[in-house]
Amino acid sequence: MNKLLSLLLAVSLLRLAPVWAAEGDWDRAKAAHERGDYAAEIAIIRPLAEQGFAFAQFNMGVLYDEGHGVALDDLQAMEWYRKAAEQGLPQAQINLGIMYEQGEGGPADYAQAYFWYAMADSQGDSQAPQALREISEKMTPAQIEEAQRKVKEWRANHTFTIPPLPAPEPEPGNR
Repeated sequence: MNKLLSLLLAVSLLRLAPVWAAEGDWDRAKAAHERGDYAAEIAIIRPLAEQGFAFAQFNMGVLYDEGHGVALDDLQAMEWYRKAAEQGLPQAQINLGIMYEQGEGGPADYAQAYFWYAMADSQGDSQAPQALREISEKMTPAQIEEAQRKVKEWRANHTFTIPPLPAPEPEPGNR
C-alpha cells in the first residue's frame, strides 16, 4: 500500500471541494498548498473542517500526517481522518486503515485496518481491494471473521453522508 499515493490525493481533493464549499475558499487553499504556505491553507480549511466538511477534515488529517503547517501528530491525523471516514470519504478511510496497519498513532491494529479498508471498498475506492487482500494475509481467519462481523454491524447502523464513488468506466475494447 503506497501511503504517499493516498496522501497526494489531498491536493486533488482541493480540486473537487468546490462542490460543497465556497469555490473561492478552495481556490485560495489550493494556491496556498501549492506554494507551501500551509498556515494560509490551514486558516482556510480548519473552519470548514470544524463545520463538518469531510474534504476539509481529510486535508487537516493529511497536514497533521505530514507535519505541514502543524506539528507532525499521528493522533490528530487519525482524528481528522476518522471524522471524514465516518462520513464515507474513501480516501480518509484508506489513510486511516494505513495508519492502523502501520501502527502510526499506537500499536498496529490489523482488525481496525481491515475495517476501514472494507469501508473504503464499500464506497468504491480502487485501492481498497488490494489493501484488503494484503491485510488479510497478516490476519488469522478468526480475526478476519470478527472484522467482517464488525463491518456488517457498523454498516447496518450507519449511513454515509458521502455517496459511493461511481463505478469506473470500462476501457475501450473491454466492454
